[in-house]
Amino acid sequence: MIKPPSRTTLFLTFYGLLSYLLFLLASIPAQQIWRLVPQQNKAGLQISHIEGSLWSGQIENLKINRLPLGELDWNLNLLPLFLGRIDLDVKIQGPLGKLQSRIALSTDGNLQATDLSARIPAESLNPYTLPATLGGEISLKIQKLLFQSKQKLQMEGKIHWRNASISMLQAVKLGDVQLLVKADGGGSTLHINNKKSALGIEGTVKLSANGRYSVRLTLMNRDSNRKDIRALLQMLGRADATGKVHIERQGQLQLGFQ
Repeated sequence: MIKPPSRTTLFLTFYGLLSYLLFLLASIPAQQIWRLVPQQNKAGLQISHIEGSLWSGQIENLKINRLPLGELDWNLNLLPLFLGRIDLDVKIQGPLGKLQSRIALSTDGNLQATDLSARIPAESLNPYTLPATLGGEISLKIQKLLFQSKQKLQMEGKIHWRNASISMLQAVKLGDVQLLVKADGGGSTLHINNKKSALGIEGTVKLSANGRYSVRLTLMNRDSNRKDIRALLQMLGRADATGKVHIERQGQLQLGFQ
């Protein structure tokens, strides 16, 4: 009499078949997968070439809403697939500098990035900040970023802008600008301050998931001998009794994937 297979044997067999199927899926050429992506999900994305597989591949000349990011390399992590989640280690190198992170995409449309780090030459952002031009280097260390279209845009981490400068009618050196980023409800708040500059900056920027932002900054002259800073502050707004200028702005960012 043939003995029926044990539960352990059935489980191991099922696990083996599932692993094999996932391996086959991950081995599909990336070019084939890209063709299966619905056109509406490709909105705002531009690439010149894609190679490799779902498991490991590379995209050349990646642009998001015409923002050139350059070359993107990815590696798929296997274990999260068993939990119904796509989990990738990504590296980007291009005109805006270098970026690397671990990115998870869930079935409910959430995107989560962890251990995101980047170094960006500030001048590479100038095409998007004109008529103002920027100088210095921007480094990001974001421990966690969670994005869900129009519902969540939460970040935790730090942004450091070293040797910061802004030039319009004249160049203004801002020293080292630090931004501490914290989740705030469904959005995020950036707390700003700077060091090593006669022009002092303190304040917050609040950013919501739908792209709405509000800025509240206080500008001050830290060096009473700097008449140029005093004149600049007079151009920017009316000073209070302590000589500080308060600036408030609101607006709408065009986020790429809403």
